[in-house]
Amino acid sequence: MAGGGTGGHLYPGLAVAAELRRRGPANQVSFIGTRRGIEHRLVPADGYPLRYIAIRGFLGKSIAGKLAFPFLFAWSVCQSLFYMIADRPDVLLGTGGYVSAPPVLAAWLLRVPVGLLALDAMPSRAVRLLAGCAAEIYSGFPECAESIRPKRRVIFTGNPLRPEIGSVSRSDGAARFGLDHAQQTILLFGGSQGAHSLNTAMIDTLKAKANDRRWRELQFIVQTGTRDCARARTELAAMPMKVVVLPYIGNMPAAFAASDLVVSRSGSSVSETLACGLPSILVPFPHAASNHQEHNARSLERGGAAVVILERDLTAERLAAAVEAVLFDHRTQRSMRRSAADLARSGAAGMVTQRLLGLTAT
Repeated sequence: MAGGGTGGHLYPGLAVAAELRRRGPANQVSFIGTRRGIEHRLVPADGYPLRYIAIRGFLGKSIAGKLAFPFLFAWSVCQSLFYMIADRPDVLLGTGGYVSAPPVLAAWLLRVPVGLLALDAMPSRAVRLLAGCAAEIYSGFPECAESIRPKRRVIFTGNPLRPEIGSVSRSDGAARFGLDHAQQTILLFGGSQGAHSLNTAMIDTLKAKANDRRWRELQFIVQTGTRDCARARTELAAMPMKVVVLPYIGNMPAAFAASDLVVSRSGSSVSETLACGLPSILVPFPHAASNHQEHNARSLERGGAAVVILERDLTAERLAAAVEAVLFDHRTQRSMRRSAADLARSGAAGMVTQRLLGLTAT
């Protein structure tokens, strides 16, 4: 498994790894990642070996960082070659993103079969560049194939999800956060680092709606990230509605299970929202590579499962109106729930695993 940096590029790999391990103890899985990404903490915790490479990102870096990128990339390819010569893997799965690029190139040079995850409706530049190295490309959205060459190698599987997603009962999920399972709950998160604009909009919305009887009956789980957590807790402490503020949610399956509506960015985590049959209000990160988050959000919007608010349009008034349109109109909420369930692609981890095992025989 090659990838990481963010949860969006790690959790699908962990889902496939778990499926491989479930299918047979003889299936040995190891990861290649970085010391700076989320994989440094999560991969060893799940019991998998993690080999480190030096690669760092390119987009959004300083001039010095961009000048260093070619050298770090070349060194990371050499490190990946060393690991693969030592381990002699039968197949490599790249999860997309810059972390996966050096191992995928090293595998291609060593003629190790490569499977590649394309997690977004608009595949990242890394996926488009690496597509020529892959024997198969597993797409999370059906429209993804239109942007990848060679198109014939793209297989629509959906995005692999952790097996815990969708397996927690509502009552257990609510209890995990000290909430009442009979009350409607909104889950807000902006990724593992949080999203300042989403946090601010939600804080302003709750302040504006503090005297609204319908809003006082709602509950909220808010993942702020570390930077905004103390501020959010201070400003929301006096709110009449129940608000659980956390810097990071370690148990997302429970959070989804407790919720009726998700307010979030629109990375590959939207696949988890769909798998739980939840309607969503999506605010795409405007600086995402290839604008892939807006492409993801629009895909769900076309399918009737999401409301999209662009960052430039995000205000407390706009967010409140969107929440009310979903939660306070039972017909709309039921329709969006059905649409989310219809768009969900179950069994993706098993399908990708089966394809990877097939590549080992080629």
